[in-house]
Amino acid sequence: MSFLLVLLLLLVQAHSYAKAAQVVVLAQAGKPVTIPRKPWGKTENIHVNWEFNDTILISRNPTASSQKDVPLNWQGRISLTTDFSLHISNVTAIDFGIFKCDQHELVNSISDTYKLYQVTMSTLAVLLSGDDLSLSCEINREGFNLVRPTVRWLGPDDKTYQGQSTENKYTLKVPKISSIHHGNWICEVQYGVNSLLNAMTNVVIVDLAPSSPDPIYAADSSSNFALPCSFSSKISWSLVNATGVKGGSWSFISADSSKSISPLLKLHPNPSPVWKIPNGTSSYLMESEVKNQDLSVKISKVSIMHRGQFTCSLDLKKKSLSQSVLVEVLQVISSAGKPIYEGSKLNLTCTLGHPMPPDLEVTWKAPTGSSLPNLSPHPTELSIPGVRLKDSGQWACELKKNATVLATATIRLKIEKAPVNTWLVVGIFVGLLVLILLAVIAVIIICRRRKVMKYTRRKRKFCCCKNPQPKGFYKT
Repeated sequence: MSFLLVLLLLLVQAHSYAKAAQVVVLAQAGKPVTIPRKPWGKTENIHVNWEFNDTILISRNPTASSQKDVPLNWQGRISLTTDFSLHISNVTAIDFGIFKCDQHELVNSISDTYKLYQVTMSTLAVLLSGDDLSLSCEINREGFNLVRPTVRWLGPDDKTYQGQSTENKYTLKVPKISSIHHGNWICEVQYGVNSLLNAMTNVVIVDLAPSSPDPIYAADSSSNFALPCSFSSKISWSLVNATGVKGGSWSFISADSSKSISPLLKLHPNPSPVWKIPNGTSSYLMESEVKNQDLSVKISKVSIMHRGQFTCSLDLKKKSLSQSVLVEVLQVISSAGKPIYEGSKLNLTCTLGHPMPPDLEVTWKAPTGSSLPNLSPHPTELSIPGVRLKDSGQWACELKKNATVLATATIRLKIEKAPVNTWLVVGIFVGLLVLILLAVIAVIIICRRRKVMKYTRRKRKFCCCKNPQPKGFYKT
């Protein structure tokens, strides 16, 4: 009798776990959700069955090595978490209903019921920079009345926004949006005890990336130099085209003039976007297809004539978008003409066509076999007092900012031996002949003079008698 009483008490205890009130769970179609299992019993011993509309979805049996098959329309979408909660990876419209979690441990059991309510976020067409943004977040009325949630809005710019509410519907308006508002907007719904749903919608904003305040640098005579132009965010061309693309252009304003040059390229959006040179004109920009939504183009060969501002424009049905880039061209100028003779003085100047900004510096690179004096820092003008044959070759000037090389301009020098002047040789030869002739004439004159002086000098003559008388006094 006592045994039966104990058994009855155990049964009463087992069934004393009354059905708890229905637990509200909010979810968004197309997004994941986890329905939490109520902690109960010893985790390693409990049997767990998850049901939907009285159909078993998935089970956990600590003594079985295999699991029951998941219903076909749930396969690949549901799984158990480490604590045996039910995880749905992709909620569909037919999933909003009643779920039940049955837990068993020996003769004890517990059953919890959950109801999944839908939260709906507005979906938007593609917006343009400068448009007004309107969003809505609506909670199923029955679920809303049960939990009375609190809602706030989170933007892709990491800011919190306060909207308006009308019963179970929450709205948000943001005027004059820009590229920073492109991305996922979250309607954060907090309800129940530590329950949170982040309902989400993706807002697509078409805008070109902002123009860089810094110029880009190119070397004179460099080839295929890219001029950047892109959208502020990754977006497909079909979405861009949905805004009503009419065309686009690339134009140029020279640094030496404020006058804009007529379009160098024009955008043909259909059937696939391509940059083309306008009919009857020539352009140093290269025709190209628009790939991966990149509107960049290339200069075929850079020259100092390309110093200035290039502007990329995209013409839409409602407005035009533009992005500008300032191009600086680095050039090395030689003070000597061609050819350059050995021993002559040479100045090399590394220039942008205007005084070098203080945050930029240059580094000279001499050709193999040549050498540079110890310079710190390197000047923009390099002076070589007497060039040598081994100075021939390519000289390079690197333009740097914070040790980063921005551009490298080069110049090739050809040093030659100074040629011998023919007339100079003739002059020297004639001069030597004249000197020799003068020397010969001088020698002749001197010789003749000596000869004349020799013969013109008179000598004493003595009379030779046949019978000379002896010296002394004679009487006549």
